[in-house]
Amino acid sequence: MSRSMHTPDAQGYIPFIHNYCDRRCERCRFVRQCRVGAVDVDDVGEAEDAVADETPEDLRKRLMKLMGLSEEDMAALDAAREERANEPVDPMEQAREEAEMAEWKREQEALDRKVDAHPLSVMGSTYLDLVRAWIEAREASLKARGVQLHHRMGVDIPAELHTPEMLVLSEAVQEVLWFHTMIHVKLQRALHGRLDDDEEDEVQCDWNGTAKVCVDAVDRSIAAWDTLVDLLPEEADDALPMQELLRRIRKGLDAEFPDAMKFIRPGFDAHMGG
Repeated sequence: MSRSMHTPDAQGYIPFIHNYCDRRCERCRFVRQCRVGAVDVDDVGEAEDAVADETPEDLRKRLMKLMGLSEEDMAALDAAREERANEPVDPMEQAREEAEMAEWKREQEALDRKVDAHPLSVMGSTYLDLVRAWIEAREASLKARGVQLHHRMGVDIPAELHTPEMLVLSEAVQEVLWFHTMIHVKLQRALHGRLDDDEEDEVQCDWNGTAKVCVDAVDRSIAAWDTLVDLLPEEADDALPMQELLRRIRKGLDAEFPDAMKFIRPGFDAHMGG
């Protein structure tokens, strides 16, 4: 009997679950069964810029934890790397490898241009820019009303502004901000895989899984904008272009990735089998 993709490995982690999630680790029921989530949740409470203050040794330890490597594993990798560095170089082999790398780079650059020119990619980039401009123009006024723009940055908001309405509005704004970059990035990743497809399974492939994550991000963003406009009706006109873009992106995803919702994500889609 084959092992289910939803079954944790020997270390208790579900393989590849982090590839198809929304990266909101602090809310995820699988956080302790995810290598990335387990590292992130252990960092909760640290300063947002903590990584910038870390030493190379700290970063090495984080990488080891993320990859499940021991000191012995790292020592073996370092030894192998040093051994390869000391091996004599065959000029003909080196020239061949350099030519292959140059050809690969040309192919990737051509593919990147196709992805960037795709209507979905253009809409994702436009949406990202519109949201950034919208929040930059309103950040101060939203904070003054009691809106918490980030789930870890609400301690400086006066208690009298912590009303149920502001909590709902804060959640909506956070959803918009969290996903506006992800939508663009996931669209490009899905399109890149679709245009450079070398996978045998037309449904259970990375670009379908990525598109499914993007569909979820778009749907949640649409719902967040609806809530935001309900609570701030004066924003209806300015929000309309972004709402319309999201609807067009959603329609484009259905057309470009018709099998995306059939993709089974490890852990999250256990009800679908796998």
